[in-house]
Amino acid sequence: MTFTARIARSPGTPAVLSLVLVLWGIGTPSFWRDESVSVMAATMSFDELWRLLDDIDTVHALYYLLLRPFAAFGGEFAVRLPSALAVAGATFGIAAIGRKLATPQVGLLAGLVYAVLPMISRYGQEARSYALVSAVAVAATWVLLGERRSRYAGYGLLVALLGWFHLYALLLLPAHAVVVLRRRGETVPWLASLAGAGVLLAPLAVIASGQREEQLFWLKVPGLPELGQLGVDIAGGDEAWASPLLPALFLTLLIALALLGIWHGTRLRHRGVLTAEDRREGAGAGGHREDLTPGGRREGAGAGEGPGRPSLVGVAVPWAVLPVVLSLLISQIHPVYSPRYVLFAVPGLALLAGAGLAALRRTPATWAVLAVLVAFSVSAHLAVRGPANRPDDLRTLAAELSAQERPGDAVLYVPERFRLFVVVYGEPYRRLSALGPGSDRVWLVSRRIRGPEWEENPRLKELKRDFRKAGQTRISGAVRITLYTRRIPSDA
Repeated sequence: MTFTARIARSPGTPAVLSLVLVLWGIGTPSFWRDESVSVMAATMSFDELWRLLDDIDTVHALYYLLLRPFAAFGGEFAVRLPSALAVAGATFGIAAIGRKLATPQVGLLAGLVYAVLPMISRYGQEARSYALVSAVAVAATWVLLGERRSRYAGYGLLVALLGWFHLYALLLLPAHAVVVLRRRGETVPWLASLAGAGVLLAPLAVIASGQREEQLFWLKVPGLPELGQLGVDIAGGDEAWASPLLPALFLTLLIALALLGIWHGTRLRHRGVLTAEDRREGAGAGGHREDLTPGGRREGAGAGEGPGRPSLVGVAVPWAVLPVVLSLLISQIHPVYSPRYVLFAVPGLALLAGAGLAALRRTPATWAVLAVLVAFSVSAHLAVRGPANRPDDLRTLAAELSAQERPGDAVLYVPERFRLFVVVYGEPYRRLSALGPGSDRVWLVSRRIRGPEWEENPRLKELKRDFRKAGQTRISGAVRITLYTRRIPSDA
């Protein structure tokens, strides 16, 4: 095989392409509320950060610490760069896993599928931990699929790291259990590694349990619409579906490829024999000929799951399905489900779709179908990179406030935590004083306020009594700013 061919089939190829794709337009969308909190936490003093974590957001402590050197540079590009790098790392790992469990072509195609998913670009361009969670999930799966017993020490550390980035990502472990239980002699060391990870995670779990109501009050019991939202997000999110044809076609083709990958992988597993094309791929990719037996059997990929490596289907299906299903079931009693919380399950879907592309057998057909998948994703990628694509356009909101505020203006945050949500573009807000007796103009920064709250909230009650609405409400997602001026006697 030529050097060029080796490069083309290397896991590094889709990783580089995914990084280039995620970096495209990474600074265009405005920071939104959650990202604003990330930037604030990553730039405050350690004393201030400790007080914040003691009150809320302990589950994101490790991410905030990791973000600090990037946040020091300021701007959307620098703060979102760790997520972009994590996407590249996850793509590399997915390609490597596909290569390990099947063929170099499957690995390459799975990495490319993952790279072109609009949901991956969306969270690769966000200053939150979800892309890093996916990268650690891929790394933990790769280590689990190794052969040496000593790998379980590293695996346990990766599981602990996974939990420290996001506790709900530990729903990956049942999928790993399916893999481990099919391998002889692996159960005890796997459980021992989990016990070690549990010790490292115990302090976080205890503290986070006491902060859950404050942090995740917005989660609701999910139903079929919420499950459908995962599909919408994979294909680009609500903005992309404003013109639904292409995202719907993209999602349909992706699911069809995943189902084809399951069928193809299951067929090879039952036959236990690789085709001539599979043998050529394995032998020609460097370092894989030794995996082929004289009868055309290959340990791991097509030969079943036995004591050797598991099959791609045996790894990817539990990975793609179990975290989502378990999250939905748990949420019927204790809501934990959000599409972004199960982003780490998407690599399993990419592996299956990569296997589905490889199942087309003819190289021109494979690349033609991949090209169609990419074409269907273009409109979603453009929507993801729109300047107002995020749940809030805090940048525009701050610019409008800056243009309209006057010296001496005051500000009122309802609820008080909304102060955290606007800090990332905080210059106009820093020029505002606290509401006091001498205030004549007040900017209300709030969510949508229901009627009864005007009488139940003392601060709102005072605002309604002494001030009148004097400007149009500016709305950006859940954040609103409204100007109020002090009443004069004729207003009473």
